[in-house]
Amino acid sequence: MPAKTRWGAVLALIFAGMIAAMQIGKAAIALPLLQIELVLTLAAASWIIGAYGLLGALGGLPAGIVASLFGARRTLIAGLAAAGLGSIAGAFTESGPLLIATRAIEGCGYLAATLAIPRLLRAVTAPEDLDTVMPLFGAHLPLGSLVMMLAGPHLLVFGWQTLWLVNGAIALIWLPVAARIAAEEVPVVYSAATGLLPNLRATLGTPGPMLLALAFGIYTFQYMALTGLMPTLLVERLGLSLSVAGAISAAAVAANAAGNMSAGVLLRLGVPTWSIVAGAFAFLGFAGFGIFSDAAPIAVVATLAACSLALTGLIPGSIHAAAPRLAPTSALLAISLGLIQQVTNLSNLTGPAAMAFTVETLGWSRAPLFFLGVAVAGIAVAFALRAATPRS
Repeated sequence: MPAKTRWGAVLALIFAGMIAAMQIGKAAIALPLLQIELVLTLAAASWIIGAYGLLGALGGLPAGIVASLFGARRTLIAGLAAAGLGSIAGAFTESGPLLIATRAIEGCGYLAATLAIPRLLRAVTAPEDLDTVMPLFGAHLPLGSLVMMLAGPHLLVFGWQTLWLVNGAIALIWLPVAARIAAEEVPVVYSAATGLLPNLRATLGTPGPMLLALAFGIYTFQYMALTGLMPTLLVERLGLSLSVAGAISAAAVAANAAGNMSAGVLLRLGVPTWSIVAGAFAFLGFAGFGIFSDAAPIAVVATLAACSLALTGLIPGSIHAAAPRLAPTSALLAISLGLIQQVTNLSNLTGPAAMAFTVETLGWSRAPLFFLGVAVAGIAVAFALRAATPRS
């Protein structure tokens, strides 16, 4: 780690994460239009959001193992290229299955980028600034989604294909910037006998990385379920226009980004990670009953959604800060991040689909029970994290 943080490189890397996350956010805001143009049910259309995590759900940990063998900068460049080309290819598809296939390509890009960026951030950040920088990176997903929720409705006027083309172009344009990040991060090649297998055993043999992965996965499950279908909830149930629904959803996601970035403040004050996770999930279980209430006015729905996403936003920020402390080397960090990605992308894949299935089967009024179950699971993991890693 350097003695002084290179803040220019930090900002460039966080923006690269936002660009990768924009590929997720664009699908959420375009979902109602995609349903109409591609003639899809809500459950089928939800896979356009969830399929983004298909590759990560199947290969997050293997990807982390492979990434531990190579330089993070090259991994980031490959990730941005895959995200950009996948998005451009998606603009030329004419059916749901083909669009889902290109979303899987984008998923490869997102996976590669988010495995590489924390390692690069660690290489350009002084030790005393890690608890500030890593939560800032944790905000890349809501910030990318926020950009899409604000800009998406304007681009959708020209068709969803325009939204896909613009996103692909932005990812490719940022490639030269990422290539110029001269982090002092050198790839280390391990043989199975001398390094790779011991590192894998060290990661999987301790409870900390697995519990962090589970906490992150449960957080992502509820985040993708809520933000992915919130525009549809506001349009179908409350009768709002797509632009108004996008603005309300954007405000809620902005609150989530603020929560991500605020995690560093709590960590510097000595608040342990487990208590941040437990408190955030406890509020989620309460908020769901108001967000999906038949009688709640729009202002109450919007406020509760924003508060819930703000508090749960503390979870990824605190986990991103905890991961480097549990992984003393770059190789161990890559494997730990791969494990987190494995569980998180499984949640990306299943969260929107599970929420859509709940709504289509039981109706919007039963959605609070869905989030109550998620909250209980998250609190249980938080207390397990407390027992396994007292200092986290």
